[in-house]
Amino acid sequence: MASRDLTVGRLPWDAADPYPFYAQRRLAGNVVWDCEIGAWLVLGYEAAKQILGGPGWTSNPQANPNAPRAIRALDPEMLRRNILTVDGADHHRLRGAVRDVFTRSFITGLTAGVEAIASETIDHIPAGAEFDFMADVALPIPIAVAAAWLGLDVDSSRLLGEESPAISRMLGDFVDPAAVEGGTAAFATLLTELLPLAADRRHHPGDDLLSFLGADPDLELDDVVTMALIIAVAGHETTANLLGAAIIRLLTPSSDGDRPVVTAETIDGRLCTELLRLDGPVQAVGRTATCDHIIDGVTIRATEAVLVVLAAGNRDPAVFSRPDRLQFHRAGPAPLAFGYGAHYCLGAALARLEMGVALQKVLSRRLSLSGSPVWRDTPAIRGPLTIPAVFS
Repeated sequence: MASRDLTVGRLPWDAADPYPFYAQRRLAGNVVWDCEIGAWLVLGYEAAKQILGGPGWTSNPQANPNAPRAIRALDPEMLRRNILTVDGADHHRLRGAVRDVFTRSFITGLTAGVEAIASETIDHIPAGAEFDFMADVALPIPIAVAAAWLGLDVDSSRLLGEESPAISRMLGDFVDPAAVEGGTAAFATLLTELLPLAADRRHHPGDDLLSFLGADPDLELDDVVTMALIIAVAGHETTANLLGAAIIRLLTPSSDGDRPVVTAETIDGRLCTELLRLDGPVQAVGRTATCDHIIDGVTIRATEAVLVVLAAGNRDPAVFSRPDRLQFHRAGPAPLAFGYGAHYCLGAALARLEMGVALQKVLSRRLSLSGSPVWRDTPAIRGPLTIPAVFS
């Protein structure tokens, strides 16, 4: 085992359609070594939950002694303040600061605001005119929701929208030095923009998330702004990708010619859960073992890297019958689209709310595809780049 190459490489699956790769690799087991990636692939639903919900793992990408140079070059201080990459007491402190505003009941109270933003975004698009669903609907809605919740003015909101894609690409591709460089620069730009605002809100609070974070005495100002940016950026990109993938699935016939009959009234919580299972944007999350483990009969040694492939676990045939098919009223366990355990996505309820509201509004206007979608070349975070569409 000591001779095993642990240098994590590029993800080898097709960003547009990774599922055949997962199915092929699953033939060798639910936990398999991938030489090209240089890490264990965790493909099974229960194995994924065991890792994400159990002790003996770290989310810090620098914990892997053979991590790529781009990861080793990241600022450790930035990682320490990032809720996505810290564990233990630091993670508990950061998560505790926003736990009360991410409950389902609190998020439900944001419904009217989300509906107003979705209407403002969608209603001005004329019937019969082709538009890009990603650029004109899927991306603007979550960034507008984030900006409004943070209490940002027009200029800061615009800057958030401009810089978010670079940060999102870095979060999904720590291996690419260019992505890390661009994301780090974008993060620094937004940090500089929001630090004075956070300082002012600490002394003159308003009714917004930035003020709520700033009021926490356990958070330094850098913590406040970093948390706000992670919430805004991660929620923005993933929700947009989820919306785009959902629209493609709902409006495209399946391989056997069957097409679901979907209307605005069809969109409910159960269907949204099924769309999350099939097309959750986050394909995989990384962990490094801090001690030896046996997962699904496979020994994983301390310091070895694993990629918990959430998208593969969500199509585990041992857990979900006919896992590649959309079933409106599927029974079964919750999908792993938002992760599991201590790092379960804080913004899950908000993403579901935005998804449900947006789908209802666009389907009520009889949306249809007017061309072939183009998918992003980002294997870790799957989503469409463009979706030509038209309202009838």
